Amino acid sequence: MASQNETDEDAVRRALRMIGGEAGRADPGSAPAQEPVSLAKPRRRRRVVAVSLAAAAAAAAACIAVTVSVMSGSSGPASREEQNGQGQTLAEWIACARTIAVGDVSEVRPSSKGRITVGLDVADWIKPSHGDSRITLDLVDPRVTEARPPIEKGQHLLMVVPERSDQETSTFEGAELTQYRSTITKALGKAEHTACPHPWRQTS
Repeated sequence: MASQNETDEDAVRRALRMIGGEAGRADPGSAPAQEPVSLAKPRRRRRVVAVSLAAAAAAAAACIAVTVSVMSGSSGPASREEQNGQGQTLAEWIACARTIAVGDVSEVRPSSKGRITVGLDVADWIKPSHGDSRITLDLVDPRVTEARPPIEKGQHLLMVVPERSDQETSTFEGAELTQYRSTITKALGKAEHTACPHPWRQTS
């Protein structure tokens, strides 16, 4: 008949094998020494997992920031048009616009090289607060750079025409028109007290 010590030794060995510990003919006296090692492993794993999660969260936040920046740069307010390594705030973007209006495009025709003449039947003046019901704008042709959608006759657009004539006009239609008109209207008060930074200011 096996002694009590032998029975205890077998039980210890089976337990160690079940938790991934040492197997084989280990001295029963070594079992307590294995316990803190086996318990420490989950703690280390938890620390590794925590660090990995933190790194993943930081990477996700960076990705979101980059995505937001790219999306904003595609059209406007802060289209944050990049020049000389600088970007515009919403208030600066509005301050640097000479015309902001909503209306129907009545004509589009070539003007000079890389430019078009656009007729706009204005339905809503935003900046300035009032003006003629029909205006003619000489603009950079967005088809030259393809950075913005082309302007076509019949479109109902919100147009943000920059102060500098060599910069492209931001245009919005549909749901974007509604969103940006509301955003711009709310920021007009602040924009009135904001100077247009030099890179976007008409100098001649």
